[in-house]
Amino acid sequence: MTTHGTRPGSRSAGAANGARSSLPPWLPALFLLAFSFGTDDLIIAGILPDVSRDLDVSVAMGGQLVTVFALTFALGAPVAAFLTARLPRRRVLIGAAAVFVLANLGAALAPAYGPLLVARIISGLAAATAAPAAFAIAATAAPEGRQGRYLAIVGAGLTTSLVAGVPAGTWIGGQLGWRATMIYVAAVALVAGIGLLLTLPPLPGGERARLGDRLAPLRRPATAAALLAMIPSGAGGMMSYVYITEIVGRIGGIRGSAVAPLIVAVGLAGIVGAFVGGQLVDALGALRALMVLMCGVLAAPLLMVVLGVSGGPYPVPVVALVLVLYGLATWGIAPATQAWLLERGNGPGAANELIALNNSAMFLGFSLAGGIGGLVLETNGPLAVPAAAAGCVLVSLALFWAGFTSERRRRVSR
Repeated sequence: MTTHGTRPGSRSAGAANGARSSLPPWLPALFLLAFSFGTDDLIIAGILPDVSRDLDVSVAMGGQLVTVFALTFALGAPVAAFLTARLPRRRVLIGAAAVFVLANLGAALAPAYGPLLVARIISGLAAATAAPAAFAIAATAAPEGRQGRYLAIVGAGLTTSLVAGVPAGTWIGGQLGWRATMIYVAAVALVAGIGLLLTLPPLPGGERARLGDRLAPLRRPATAAALLAMIPSGAGGMMSYVYITEIVGRIGGIRGSAVAPLIVAVGLAGIVGAFVGGQLVDALGALRALMVLMCGVLAAPLLMVVLGVSGGPYPVPVVALVLVLYGLATWGIAPATQAWLLERGNGPGAANELIALNNSAMFLGFSLAGGIGGLVLETNGPLAVPAAAAGCVLVSLALFWAGFTSERRRRVSR
């Protein structure tokens, strides 16, 4: 696997942060910043009834506060990456973190639905600007042979928000009101931003280049196919999580408050999966790790379907085991995908834009998960959800395979 420890700025960053065995202090700050982004993305779901009641809008309209953040992130990430490509990475990251903090404080003070919607758009744009830069910094400043692990730590910030950030924010909202929840998100991002301000070394932006030059890697069939594949991969990966209550009710007869520990189990497995995915990247290389984990993403929903049609209800440990497999594979794939794309980039600027496109594709997939899953749930019942998720993953695998095969043929023909 091609590593990025020799890119401009990466060796100085590594030297400034000590020995290989110790983590640089800016890496936990990146983790915390990603944690705040993941929390902000999903936190509205936990406080939705309070928001809708306070602002006198329907629950359905209140739910669009989640959708607008995800779509803004998806559409804004590649544009922001291009516009900020030449700027120093430290300035981009800290500036975006500051805007994110202010946007969430603005959300806490919003007097009506309209201003709150605007604040959500601004926070989504800030996250879209910072997240690709955070992953690119983690990879390019990582010591040789530890790129996958550094990417996994940043990615684990997003995953940890599912089991810690969102529940904590929901509890705060229940105790102090939903506006306190938005202040909580801003406070977490503020701590992360201060940590980066104090610890992140100067890292250069990319060299001057046209958009066509930046996106030249997209002319490679495998790269274009991998980015396109992340849309059905994101939809298939998130679909079972969105409707997890219906799925576990069908295969395990588990309902009500008994579902909560299983959701926590999925999140914990996702955290472990992110680190395992990073270890696999370092051990097997990005492409092989990606294929192994994609097979796991496919196997988990298929196993849910098999259990559902073959009988049940199954004991809680059996259901939990399936969900742990699901969490491990679904959240483990991110470091492998990002590492593989970084190998395709020509310099830090292009790498940043490729990661932005990858994040954009994933968030587009996430936005499709709820719609597709809800449609098949209404028409065919709970087992149709993991079946549809498996179908999305199969489409993703087909796109990956077509891209890699095409590129291999081009190399042979040369």
